Amino acid sequence: MRPNFRIYILLFGCFSILAGGQKVCLAQASDQSNGVSVTLTPASFTIGIGANQQLKATVSGATNQGVTWTVNGVANGNATYGTVDLATQLYFAPAALPNPVSYIITATSKADKTKSASATVTVLSADPLGTVSNVKSIACPGGGISGASCQQMTISCESVANWNAYVKINTPTGISNGVVMYGVGAGGGGLYDTAFTFGQTAVQNVLNAGFTTVQVSFGMPFTKTEPSGWMTGPGGIRRLACRYATVAQWVYSNVLNNVNKPLCATGNSGGGAAIAYALSNYGLDGIFSMVEVTSGPALARMDYGCMCNQGSASTACGNGQLRYCYGTATAKMLDIVYAKPLCSNAVNGHPSPIASTLFFSDSIDSPSGVLAFTKTYVNNIYGGLDTSSAVPEGLLWYDQISSQKAQACVADAPHPIADVEDGAIQIANDIISLCKLQP
Repeated sequence: MRPNFRIYILLFGCFSILAGGQKVCLAQASDQSNGVSVTLTPASFTIGIGANQQLKATVSGATNQGVTWTVNGVANGNATYGTVDLATQLYFAPAALPNPVSYIITATSKADKTKSASATVTVLSADPLGTVSNVKSIACPGGGISGASCQQMTISCESVANWNAYVKINTPTGISNGVVMYGVGAGGGGLYDTAFTFGQTAVQNVLNAGFTTVQVSFGMPFTKTEPSGWMTGPGGIRRLACRYATVAQWVYSNVLNNVNKPLCATGNSGGGAAIAYALSNYGLDGIFSMVEVTSGPALARMDYGCMCNQGSASTACGNGQLRYCYGTATAKMLDIVYAKPLCSNAVNGHPSPIASTLFFSDSIDSPSGVLAFTKTYVNNIYGGLDTSSAVPEGLLWYDQISSQKAQACVADAPHPIADVEDGAIQIANDIISLCKLQP
């Protein structure tokens, strides 16, 4: 009898990401024998509870490309170990930490049930942070607050392309009272002190009060020419938020570097969403003492915003009932995080069957999103002239927070709060009075 040998092969491949100038390497698990083989990408990954991971199972040597799935031995998975969507091959992690936390996902060929490939998944209580490398000093741009030092760094997060981040650091005279991070809207391209009409006021006043200020920019050195910034996909918005969370951890460890001083942060719109992801999904309430989220976070419930089936909500600041629906411009921006027009299709009434589940998993208020922050004071500001979906979305996140919080309105402010002087002064005053270690 001819022996039947089964050979397991681990394949590696790298490709370049032009926008970031970095390489991403993926591993494939493969089981080959008798002409039929199955490969599964990635061969291993780490994921936070409630998050999702794109898998890719490929069958070679057979006309039938179909596979069946098991998660920890359970067909298609279950609520304890997560599930695989058969149509999209998306894995959705469980909403609670499983036991054990590491287990196997297997794709088996329908053409030859003796052929399969497996991946190891490790589930964490929070989404995994990335790493920082290639930190180097660079020239600061003109304009804005002078006397700064600027640095560039490479951010590496699992399952998304490496990306560059840039920081502009100003230190006060004398001993610093703590560190305050600033982020602009959308994907965080550009600097706070030049992106907003009165952005310099919001930063300078805090610097004058004795705080070190760290302005963070993504994509290209301190410019708006990379509008997608940290949101540049594919990978999904929740995984892409790892870029901001990783920079925040780096600032905490390398700029603050003092557990007896506070780290605080403010961000407008998309910048506020990055902060909210860091708190609710990446477990960084342990490093942030206070955050000032302005005009958002707009991604509290992406399923509400993209599916456009949630209607309207009453809002503060005199702007009445506002819809959760994102509309065309925001939907197009979010399409970039998936490299497919998933949000635009949904906004236009043509969602994919998995869209609502995927958007909910990627939301700040995901099934596993944390909404009680033991060490972080949350302060939200909305503009009286802002009629965007960021207002009801932001209030949704704020209303569910069960820990220390406050909110305020700036009556004459548009969506960019620091585009009016009283908005910038409000932001600075809030930070100066509230940026302190919480009891």
